[in-house]
Amino acid sequence: MQLILLLVSLLMLIATFIEARDSDIDKKSLRTERLGFCPRYETWRKCGNGCEKSCTHPRQPPFSQCKLPCIPYSCRCNPGFYRDNQGTGRCVRLRRCKKW
Repeated sequence: MQLILLLVSLLMLIATFIEARDSDIDKKSLRTERLGFCPRYETWRKCGNGCEKSCTHPRQPPFSQCKLPCIPYSCRCNPGFYRDNQGTGRCVRLRRCKKW
């Protein structure tokens, strides 16, 4: 019984820590980060697509069909752009992807 009580208390402590960690960004800071953080051809996302299209995987499923978890608070490529994961790491048009 004491072990169960200890485990429940520990889980509640962990949940509280995670919630506090994710809520430490106030709205003004969040807006500032979103507007000035992302490089060209990228958009800041609160929950970015884990299936982002890239030069090596240009046919990834859309966000609604992606089975990977979202990537919180991240810059993701704009529509029509692909992550250059073999070169600069930036978002480029498919024709600009490096050919290896």
